[in-house]
Amino acid sequence: MAGSFQALQVAGFCVKKSRRHTIPTAQLVKSGIIRFPRSGVPMRLYSHMNLLDFILDRWEAICRAWERLGDLKPPKRGASSAARPGVVSASDAFTPTRPRSGARTLVGREAEIARILEAIMDENAHVVLYSERGRGKTSLSNLVADSFRKRGAIVARHTCDANSDFDSMMRGLMRNLAPSLLSIRPMEAGQEGCEAALPTRHLRPADIPLVIERLTCPFVLFLVDEFDRIQDTETRTKLADTIKILSDHAIRMHFMIVGVSATLEQIIGQHPSIQRNIVAIHLPLLTDDEIALMLEKGGRQAGLQFSEEAKELVVFVARGMPYMAQLLGLRVTQAALRRAATSVIREDLVSAVNRLLDEAGSGVLMIYRALTESEVGEDMHAVLRRLATARQDERGRMSIVKSGGDVVVGGIRLTQEAWSLLIAAGALAPPDGDGTTTQILDRPLFYHVQLLAARERLIEASPRSADTLVQTSIA
Repeated sequence: MAGSFQALQVAGFCVKKSRRHTIPTAQLVKSGIIRFPRSGVPMRLYSHMNLLDFILDRWEAICRAWERLGDLKPPKRGASSAARPGVVSASDAFTPTRPRSGARTLVGREAEIARILEAIMDENAHVVLYSERGRGKTSLSNLVADSFRKRGAIVARHTCDANSDFDSMMRGLMRNLAPSLLSIRPMEAGQEGCEAALPTRHLRPADIPLVIERLTCPFVLFLVDEFDRIQDTETRTKLADTIKILSDHAIRMHFMIVGVSATLEQIIGQHPSIQRNIVAIHLPLLTDDEIALMLEKGGRQAGLQFSEEAKELVVFVARGMPYMAQLLGLRVTQAALRRAATSVIREDLVSAVNRLLDEAGSGVLMIYRALTESEVGEDMHAVLRRLATARQDERGRMSIVKSGGDVVVGGIRLTQEAWSLLIAAGALAPPDGDGTTTQILDRPLFYHVQLLAARERLIEASPRSADTLVQTSIA
């Protein structure tokens, strides 16, 4: 109730202040809670139910906007306020929707970073960083880029899309460089960055090594993100040819290619001639201890302490995936900060799990229904629950062993019918080349399964909370 009262205080004072000063409070205006005519005077304050949630979720932004209005100080919201030195908002402490940056915020990737730096700086090699989506490749590449900049290297970055080809990729990289690096004058008006270092015609692999002669820097790292989105085989071939030319002539221009893939061949194609020029780095799952450390770091940034129960729950749901650890960590933190708290309690876990179940996509729910309502002579609810906790290696691979008429996946016994259904539905990947391993193909489906299991855990741990666990998803 105290938080709700303070929220109403904020809303009321913002309106009063803005009536005296015709300066709109940006966050409230953007949300539609306060509307301003052209004069800047608020027309009305909406009284809908989302008002309190909005204010409590965006407390820090409202305070900053409020302080810009003048002499009133925002009411204190307790120890969780980001007004305290060194404390950040929940969405800055946990960032599931955007890559991380800065060495202090990254967890468990020291070996991969060291190997990338060694490959490029010491071995004159190019790097391919790959894994399934959600493991933190872009965050890691941000840190690598920072490391190279600290060493005096120039870094150009380009993010690919489905329409990217060799020409657009290379021009995108050159546009990302500061024009002051050019040792020649721009050839045409309107060229951006260092694009003038490239020929105006359609690009060929042999054009790229000449670029270094037209720049004032001795070392350039080309960081190409989301390379898996390129569908054009010719582009992959041209990039492979470019890498070979750069390597053969020991030119200090290096590529770091980042993309979603299970294997190196899937992302760059079959190019045996450049295998010796490339160091492939697969980004592994995080360990349970690393997930727990991620929560501790994020909690400290937000002025919040995660209980052992909270860390165990997030570790259970995330299964080594940084994305889910960040997402569930964010929802737990938001729930705790709404209470103006400095530590996580079970009710925060209940709120976070329910919210994520509510946010499940229609595609996830559709596949879950299709699987659990199928008639395969086995309880698919139980099958999915067991499979979600199957043994996997650091790459996320699960062993396959045929046992009589059954299939044992990661130590979990499945009937042949259930196994075939999971493959057909795209829940599991088809067996690899030698038929000994598979892996989860539909991560969101298994996140949903783990969240349902987590909700059951919370009910069993605290029967009094059962009434608050609204059944918003398929049980």
